[in-house]
Amino acid sequence: MKHWVAYATKGSGEYYGSKAKINLWSLPHDIKPSQQQSGYAMWVSNEHEITNAVIAGFQADGYNSTGCYNLMCKSFVMVDWNVLTPGSVVGPVSIYNGAQYYITISVKKDAKTRDWFLYREDLGEPRLIGYWPKSLFTTLADRADAVSWGGMVSYDTDDAGPPLGSGHHASELERKAAYFKNIEIFYSDGKSHDLIDGEQDRFADKEECYTISKLVDSSKYGRHDGHLFYFGGPGGCDG
Repeated sequence: MKHWVAYATKGSGEYYGSKAKINLWSLPHDIKPSQQQSGYAMWVSNEHEITNAVIAGFQADGYNSTGCYNLMCKSFVMVDWNVLTPGSVVGPVSIYNGAQYYITISVKKDAKTRDWFLYREDLGEPRLIGYWPKSLFTTLADRADAVSWGGMVSYDTDDAGPPLGSGHHASELERKAAYFKNIEIFYSDGKSHDLIDGEQDRFADKEECYTISKLVDSSKYGRHDGHLFYFGGPGGCDG
C-alpha cells in the first residue's frame, strides 16, 4: 500500500531544480521494515523519470525495472560523505510543540555537466552531496517538466500505515505538524525563484489518514518563510 500528500507544479513547464526547508522529525522506534515513510520528499520529474531529493533515489521507467534508493543506488555519485549520507539519520530532530529543526535541500541541474546535483544548503553555504549523471535519463537529461513536494508512506497490506511527518495532522500547524518552507524553483537562468500563487496542484489520496494544508505565501502574513505548507498524519491507517 502507498499513500501520499503533495503539491506539484501544474501542467508541463521547464524546470531546472528546486530548493526547500524541510522539517526534521524522528520515526517511532517500533516501526517495521515493511512500514516505510518518505516523509520528506522533493522530486523533479519528466514523464516517467524521477529524481527524489531526500532519499537520493531515481527511477527511469515507471518503476517497472529500474529504480533504487540511498546507498543501494549505485548510479547516484557521492561527492562528500561528510555533508549528508543518503539514508542516514539527520539531527537534531523537532519536538512536538517545542524546538523545531530543519534541513535545506536543493536539486539543481548543472549547466555545464547537465548532471542533476544534490546540495545541502543549511550549513552556511551550499555543500554538494552528490549527483545523478545525465546518462541515467532521456528526457530528464535536458530539464524537468514538473516539480513536487510532499510525503509518502508505504506498507504491506497486513500492516497498519506508519505515521507521516511528525505523526500529527496538517491542521495542527506550527511546531506540531511537519512542514516545507521557503519553497523555490530553479529556472534556466540558474537562479532560484519564489513560487507563483495558484500554479500548483494539491494531492492527497487518503485524507482520513494523511493531510496537507493550503500552500500559502507567508510574506502576506508578515513572515519570512516563503511559500509553505504543513502535512502529516498518525499511524494506524488501514487500507
